[in-house]
Amino acid sequence: MPLSLRHYCRFLPVLLSILAGLLVLAAFEGRVMADETRTFVIPADDGYGVQDCLGKDQACAQVVASAWCEAHGLSAPLAYGRAEDMAGAIAGVQPAKLDPDAFVVTCKD
Repeated sequence: MPLSLRHYCRFLPVLLSILAGLLVLAAFEGRVMADETRTFVIPADDGYGVQDCLGKDQACAQVVASAWCEAHGLSAPLAYGRAEDMAGAIAGVQPAKLDPDAFVVTCKD
């Protein structure tokens, strides 16, 4: 026995409510992930030449930090610079364990 239009109309509000709930959940999940960060400690002799920009020219440093984040599947850099200048701002990293010539890039997940 085929379903009539009346039967479909009964289920439409339920279906729309479920879809709205899923959209709300997806929006909250995206917000939680946007607040996370990842920090990379890059040795000065990494072979990529990041020390040529991160330690000197600010415009060049922004480009290199952005490229580093993007290469690791992350969004824009939040902070970058010499490790000795940023050692106190890196969560979970002991300043004594950082090579002072290294560089740090913190990116948004």
